[in-house]
Amino acid sequence: CLERMADLMEENSAELMSLLAHEAGKTLPDAVAEIREAVDFCRYYAAEGRTHFGAAQVLPGPTGESNTLSLQGRGVFLCISPWNFPLAIYLGQITAALMAGNTVIAKPSGQTNLIAMRTAGLLLKAGVPKDVFTLLPSSGRLIGECLVPDERIAGICFTGSTEVAQQINRTLAARKGAIVPLIAETGGQNAMIADSSALPEQIVDDVITSAFRSAGQRCSALRVLFVQDGIAEKVIKMLDGACQELV
Repeated sequence: CLERMADLMEENSAELMSLLAHEAGKTLPDAVAEIREAVDFCRYYAAEGRTHFGAAQVLPGPTGESNTLSLQGRGVFLCISPWNFPLAIYLGQITAALMAGNTVIAKPSGQTNLIAMRTAGLLLKAGVPKDVFTLLPSSGRLIGECLVPDERIAGICFTGSTEVAQQINRTLAARKGAIVPLIAETGGQNAMIADSSALPEQIVDDVITSAFRSAGQRCSALRVLFVQDGIAEKVIKMLDGACQELV
């Protein structure tokens, strides 16, 4: 199903690019990059599933006993994805959880429901059973109040703010029953350190790409640049010129 999903996204790339541009405000190069990332997720998790969820792995038996390791799903995973990567992160969370044998409730950002709905349709067309995947457009508050505390939720994937991740963590900690995993990707301050051995043109190119692609709206976006004194003046002048060329 996941490999078929990758093929379907490539076949429908023009439509997905249009949705990413219209609903998420993506430039066309950023839309292409996001579709490529989503396709990579599908193929990667398909390969990981064959490696880790096929036959049981035989482990050493120091005293002659038979030891094997097999993996299986946990149950219902709640996948909460953001607006800045409404296809790649949304689909990455879903495909990882499905590959591992879980059912999925997917809550996309309220700002990008059209992309989520079209992608959900492709998932079903790829062969994902309707009874193991549910798209649930909803407010974050409703999800936080109703689903996160529900003991039937066996795990949560979340990408968003650190504040909301902490709220989810506290809610899960207060639940009765088994401890469940929270896989959270949140914000941060990303820095680059460049010394005199670096090519100034390459520094500037990488800074522009990291700081301004996706309009800077990615968790890995560069926020602070540290440059060695010997090349600082030249790099700053080149960087200023590169920034002036941005549209």
